[in-house]
Amino acid sequence: MNFAQAALIIWIISSVALFAFLRPVTAFTLTYVIGILVLPVEILEGGVFKGSIVFTQSLRIDKITACHIGAILGTLIFNFQLVRRFRPHWVDLAFLGICGGMFATSMSSGLGPKDGLSVAVECLRVNLPIIVLARIYVTTVGEVYEVMRIIVGAAVVYSVVCVLEFRFSPQLHRLTYGYFQHSFGQFARYSHYRPVGFLRHAIELSFFMGSSGAMAIWLWYKGLFKRPLWNMLPAWAAIGAILVGLLTTLTFSGYSAFLIAMGTFALFHFLRSRWLLWLLPAAAVVWMTGRYFNVFDASALLSAAQQVDVTREQSLSYRLRSERNHLDAVAHHIVLGEGAQQHVLSEEGYGMAVDAWWMIQLSFYGLVGLGGWYLVWCAGIWAAFRRWKTLTPDLQTVAIAISVLLGIQFVDFLFNAFPSMFLLILDMGLLTAVRNYVPAGRPRMRGFPVQTMPAMPVVVLEPVAPFSTAGSLAGPIPRQPGASV
Repeated sequence: MNFAQAALIIWIISSVALFAFLRPVTAFTLTYVIGILVLPVEILEGGVFKGSIVFTQSLRIDKITACHIGAILGTLIFNFQLVRRFRPHWVDLAFLGICGGMFATSMSSGLGPKDGLSVAVECLRVNLPIIVLARIYVTTVGEVYEVMRIIVGAAVVYSVVCVLEFRFSPQLHRLTYGYFQHSFGQFARYSHYRPVGFLRHAIELSFFMGSSGAMAIWLWYKGLFKRPLWNMLPAWAAIGAILVGLLTTLTFSGYSAFLIAMGTFALFHFLRSRWLLWLLPAAAVVWMTGRYFNVFDASALLSAAQQVDVTREQSLSYRLRSERNHLDAVAHHIVLGEGAQQHVLSEEGYGMAVDAWWMIQLSFYGLVGLGGWYLVWCAGIWAAFRRWKTLTPDLQTVAIAISVLLGIQFVDFLFNAFPSMFLLILDMGLLTAVRNYVPAGRPRMRGFPVQTMPAMPVVVLEPVAPFSTAGSLAGPIPRQPGASV
């Protein structure tokens, strides 16, 4: 056993201990935030997995699975009573449809039931625990606030990682676990280095910093980030640290995510329409449709990239040409796709890899896979949109923040393939918080946490907007009446 494998086991034990000493939502969120940002990245090198404990091709303990195991054990041992919070939702059918579609793809492509079962189990292993657990632990607006606060704090800490690796090159993962998680040549840029920390790529790190920075600014602007982080770091300093970290990533994915998010927040400030929740997801769908039917000319986009950097223009041009080749190849398998193995063989035929998440899903699993995942990622947005007029201003602020972050991920999916587990937690949390919210004067639902206005007691250290339901980033978050903790 090497140190990377030992770290996974140590974290499983440590994360279980978190549930013994911390509030449930804090323990749950820290389990994933620390695990994802610190544990080793799994890679496949020379046919051998590094950074994971391998039983079979589909059954492996990587950093995500280690977090799942710790959270599940912590729930069973210390918070089993919270399981009754879980309620089935149509999002469960959408996710199971994705897994069923994977199996159907393997069967229709001639890959056989073994391949279908393997990819379906892999999808369940990576995603199902967090889809279920997030809806057990993040069930009220107060708990959503706490998740946001922890993510902002993690981004502040990671800003130090960004500056260090920007200056000294990305070495932390290699020094800690004995190997580098990617091709090192991709991380030199503009006579400096792009930091990566313990994530899969500089693109993933940059998007994390950009989305976290935009979220922190929006919450601060709306008055939900008044109390200092960790009782000592004021909001302006936390935001400043995140933005410095973002600048040192030298990656346009994070820069674009930040600017698009801030522009969308500005639109919400001036227009205040719930339809803006769908602006970015709809724009992504329009782009995908236009590219599929080849009605969008990307020359303007390439010209803009060339004005920034010739190398970026070349990278974008490659991605777009690869996208066109893959779209032509999948045209005859548009419903279920070709299957992962078949499409990888096709890639070898025309020698172009695919980077965009939407193209990976469409090529591998067709419209069933791509559409199913978009339903999952849009579940929180739909919940907020449907009940928008009944939500308090604070809950609307939170819904806007999460919806915009999910939207910029949809945009990022057009070019990259790094789904964020943090955003999946917020997506499921928003879905459950909105679903459980009960306007004042309406009867509560038995057996589930309730959020009402204005009867909710609020503990604050300074004045907060009169609409606050369960505390905010400005101060401590009180326990919900009737909640099972």
